[in-house]
Amino acid sequence: MMSAAVAARKAATRLPFSTQWPSIRHSSTRAASASLTTVVGDDSHMHNGWAASLLAIAAATTVTTVIGTTTAAPTLAEAKEDIEEEESTRILNWSGTHHVDLAPGTYHEPETQLELEALVADAYRKGQHIRPVGSALSPNGLAFDSRGMVCLSNLDKIVEINKDEMTVTVQAGARVSQVLDALRPHGLTLPNLASIAEQQIGGFVSVGAHGTGALIPPCDEFVTALTIVTPSENGVVKMTEATHGQLFRLARLGLGGLGILSEVTLKVIPAHRLVEQTSVLSRSEAKQQLPTLLKRHKHIRYMWIPYCDAVVVVTNDDENDLPLLGPGTEVSDGKGGKKKIVTTEDIKPKFSTDEQFKPLRDLLRKLLANKNDTSLDDDMINGMGFGDLRDVILASGNMLDPDHVKRCNKAEHEFWVKAGGIDLAPSDQKLQFDCGGQQWVYEVCFPSGTYGMPGTASIDFMEDLLKEIESSGLPAPAPIEQRWSSGSTSPLSPASVGPQVNESYDSKNSLFSWVGVIMYLPSEDFDPTGYRRQFITECFKDKYCTLVRKVGEKYDIMCHWAKLEVSDDPNDPNAEVAASVRKHFGPSVVEAFNSARDKYDPKRILSSSVIDQCNPVHIRHIMCIMHANVQLLSRPEHLVRGFDT
Repeated sequence: MMSAAVAARKAATRLPFSTQWPSIRHSSTRAASASLTTVVGDDSHMHNGWAASLLAIAAATTVTTVIGTTTAAPTLAEAKEDIEEEESTRILNWSGTHHVDLAPGTYHEPETQLELEALVADAYRKGQHIRPVGSALSPNGLAFDSRGMVCLSNLDKIVEINKDEMTVTVQAGARVSQVLDALRPHGLTLPNLASIAEQQIGGFVSVGAHGTGALIPPCDEFVTALTIVTPSENGVVKMTEATHGQLFRLARLGLGGLGILSEVTLKVIPAHRLVEQTSVLSRSEAKQQLPTLLKRHKHIRYMWIPYCDAVVVVTNDDENDLPLLGPGTEVSDGKGGKKKIVTTEDIKPKFSTDEQFKPLRDLLRKLLANKNDTSLDDDMINGMGFGDLRDVILASGNMLDPDHVKRCNKAEHEFWVKAGGIDLAPSDQKLQFDCGGQQWVYEVCFPSGTYGMPGTASIDFMEDLLKEIESSGLPAPAPIEQRWSSGSTSPLSPASVGPQVNESYDSKNSLFSWVGVIMYLPSEDFDPTGYRRQFITECFKDKYCTLVRKVGEKYDIMCHWAKLEVSDDPNDPNAEVAASVRKHFGPSVVEAFNSARDKYDPKRILSSSVIDQCNPVHIRHIMCIMHANVQLLSRPEHLVRGFDT
């Protein structure tokens, strides 16, 4: 039985699901996809303005029927009764690129820590799968597994804010945006964000999310303590670097494979405002200036525009620590020196909104006129934001036609030339940005020297990639986004600095570049049959991702875990990806992770296809399963259910 509040929350994100013919099931999926498109189809898709309730629907649309409400706390047995009455559950990721169907009784949303512990203990005893899922934002559906899943959306409390130690402790189901809201009254914030803020904290750290900044590591490095509920004899395990060392570093970026993360303690920093400057450089200018820009600015990202000699550069710096050669007005610092400040005049845009959007609006009107399409009038077009305009422009033509994509990219280039300038806002607003509508994303990370000596790998990779794209005529839309971070000590991080017996200069100052390519997907309005999405998907996976991997071979690339697509089909272009992942990390890391899985998930009931293919089962694991079953048979039932810890 569920509390009324939780039942209402679930009802808001669930729709009746037909279990009849496949054609009806397909229709239900398209309807769910359409509801997502509606959420991101207006200005609310700007991430820092998303309503949490709407994004919750977009992030994890579950399709099932909810039965009954009560204010009493549920027992595991009562929860099972509810589950048994439910229909099948379908979960769709935000981009609509992956979904999973779960049979009745295999999808769980515990409401308390004790209920979670009982659920995990019961699953361990029975060997039932309970793969943890967060907000289902991962483009590759990393958390999806049809054998069984558990979501901690109800376990979202802010447990403690400790200003003395500069940490915040939260339940793992809390969204990043909730944590930011809770920190704000205390004058605190998180050190960095990963473009959006609607991930659950558990997923945020478990997949190695990252922001940008040459001296700022990926988000797993913010974790100082964690609690995992393990399907093993170890039960509930609390970890810190001091108590568990390498196991802690494996668990904080553990892909949900070592235990269900239930509580996390994160570092925080003083809240501050960032001065953002947006400008457009030529490719040669971007190449020449990069070493300086990486050192000058706290946060920096490049947005390369294929088929245009243009790189959009976005930098962010603390308003109280602006570089003298950066944006703003130079004034005296009162100590005989100079400093930079931002004035109202600095922030004033050089071009009006209409002037900025004119290239995009003009192109859209031309495309619609060529098709005699009158579905969008001037008021509707003028009311669209940047991301909406780009989505509709692309979808109004053949999205796989290089000439059409080139026209779109050219209009986007012209937009950014006039939209550039300076802005000032709290860091948790400026570090989020508009990623556009539903899309395929493939992002890779590779070493790029050190902070002191960035080297040329960042630009060399981009030059090689753009050369391949443009010589082959690949329909690559803008932008190709490039960000930077320092390294991580988590062994499974794409930005891992490797095993360090003694910290060296190179490991402490390591620099990594992250490059993400995309192909946008049309909404159902532009693709009622779904065929266009299918063709775009094939082009993206078979051509674009393959091209990125080909270019990246000499740069030691590793894909972002949430964007990694693997396949066990030898005819699939992704067939060799899992092997390349194992090669990248090396046998010692794979062995360490599998050893940790043997300890905390001996029956592999937290696994997924991505984890299993990248970390294949060995004979030793089969022996671990046999050993776990022998232990269970020798223990009283009440000890298993209660985690005798």
